[in-house]
Amino acid sequence: MNYSKFEYILNAIHYCIWRGDIKFGIVIDKVIHALLSPIPKFLFTKEYKKKYYERLPREKKLLDKYLYDKENGFYIGRANSIFGFLYTGYPGLFSFILGGLGSRFFENKYPLLNAILFGIPIGIGYIPAYRAVFTKDKYLKYYKKFEKKDASWHKKWKWITIAFFIGSWIMMAMGGAVAMWGILLL
Repeated sequence: MNYSKFEYILNAIHYCIWRGDIKFGIVIDKVIHALLSPIPKFLFTKEYKKKYYERLPREKKLLDKYLYDKENGFYIGRANSIFGFLYTGYPGLFSFILGGLGSRFFENKYPLLNAILFGIPIGIGYIPAYRAVFTKDKYLKYYKKFEKKDASWHKKWKWITIAFFIGSWIMMAMGGAVAMWGILLL
């Protein structure tokens, strides 16, 4: 697989995480709105209710910029964090293996060494993903392309993203813990 294909795949996964997070946020927003909407209707005075409803469109515009801005909005920040967490699951397997080897051979005499053995594979493994998605905000260029795609493309990549998520958890939680446990039993 060449680098441009790798870059495309990671940006598509990042895009699907971002869209999924927005959809989840909209559902939560509707629930919160349903729970809190009686407050201005029944508890505010007439004067404050008038001010509240006058300010509402302006505040909504500010809130939308805060939430949905693609460069530094709330949802893009969360998508970046979720993507980083999920991607580190794959090199996390090697971290657990090295951590198990370090614990086995050095018997936890050097805790700093164990921390380094855990961190090196994740740090080295994350560099290609960072370069593919976040360097010079490449994801913004890809987002423009992805927004023009049809519904079948979005559905396909949604399932690929779910598989990426499940694979990450399997690699880190199950595979890594089992590998470390197996090494410690040797």
